[in-house]
Amino acid sequence: MLYLYFSGKNLLSLTKETILSRRNQNKLPNFLNIIRLSLAFILILSSGAIIYSTARNIQSAQLLADQSLENTALALSSAAEIALRREGKGTDSDIREIFSDRVVAYALIANQKGEILFHTNPRLAGTVLSAEETGSLGVSKKASGRRIILGTGLPAYEFNYPLHMADGTIEWLRLILHTTSTDNIITDARRTWWIGSSVLLLLWIVGILFERVWTRSIKLKVELDRKKQLAIIGQMTALLAHEIRNALASIKGYAQWVDEKLDSTDTKKLALASVLQGTARIEILVQELLQFSRDESFKFERVAVVPLLQDAIESVVSGWNGNWKLEEIPFAFVNADEEKLRRVFINGVQNAVQVMGNNGSLLVSVHHTGRWIQVKIEDSGPGISEAQKSLLFTPFHTTKTDGTGLGLAYSRKIMEGMKGKIDLDNKDKGQGAVLTIYIPKAGE
Repeated sequence: MLYLYFSGKNLLSLTKETILSRRNQNKLPNFLNIIRLSLAFILILSSGAIIYSTARNIQSAQLLADQSLENTALALSSAAEIALRREGKGTDSDIREIFSDRVVAYALIANQKGEILFHTNPRLAGTVLSAEETGSLGVSKKASGRRIILGTGLPAYEFNYPLHMADGTIEWLRLILHTTSTDNIITDARRTWWIGSSVLLLLWIVGILFERVWTRSIKLKVELDRKKQLAIIGQMTALLAHEIRNALASIKGYAQWVDEKLDSTDTKKLALASVLQGTARIEILVQELLQFSRDESFKFERVAVVPLLQDAIESVVSGWNGNWKLEEIPFAFVNADEEKLRRVFINGVQNAVQVMGNNGSLLVSVHHTGRWIQVKIEDSGPGISEAQKSLLFTPFHTTKTDGTGLGLAYSRKIMEGMKGKIDLDNKDKGQGAVLTIYIPKAGE
């Protein structure tokens, strides 16, 4: 008896630890979501910083290139103006030397009437500009520049500059500069987009891989801890159930022997009937404990889900006053242990019927979902409270007055052993809960 006391005390302690572990496991998705959001925020912030800095670098390169062209054109124009004011009209040797730089595509000086007084191509000197070109020379009344495309298709920079001559007249200088060197700077700057894109891609790949690996390691650790605790509980449960069964056999045997010796009118038979009823209840509990604690072996075969489900439902709802319906689909075959899968179905239907009482509506449906055959058992009961959700599938936890809390835990153990899944939650619409069972399709 002392051994039973300490074994029971240790079992209750381990069960409490398992419940706490289960609660922590239910909090895990929220914790992982926070980590994912934090990681995503860091990645988005880093991506924004890289994109912003790259765009600013390209914009700065563009501005510097344009400023360089404008400064070059302004310097050449100022030098030409100084030379003209110093030498006087008609002197073009210094002007031609100024515009001999290879950055200059061509240059011309024209008067207000559009007559070309100087051109880097001597053959064009003395010709007259068209009215449109003459108008564009002094349209801004001050120095101005813009990017253009030459007739050859090459990019260039056009700079119009008013020359204030020594005699007070104004002539116009049009300077066309090659932009190849500055465009190369801009092109080099734009190549940083590829570098930035590569860094961003690498950053996101590393971030996603880190999240996947880290999340998986946490889940595996939690699952390993849960299985270790369940294994310890299973071992102690098996020992405790064995000792209880041995003691119970003596109690039941003597109670039956005394009951047989008493006269049918003896009032003591009523008390003995209560004892026998109690021992029968304990026997069921011990049997469930032994069933849950033992190591399961599985005989996998191709199983037709619908007939098995039909048989499980009919075995439970016999004598029940509620309504039930089975929604079938064709070709629902799974790879499972038929007898163990039947127990899971019976347990699921039984829980749904018990929670609804003598009346209610039971809907069982079968679906194809990817590589799974999905079985849903929906009831019209009160549903699951938020406080109870964290304790679902925990051994020895039950809301029933005569329950053991091992039914769902055993079903989960069986489904995990058959590489399946099981979940219990409230229905999306309407009152009640839905038990969802995922079984691998045959051949998957």
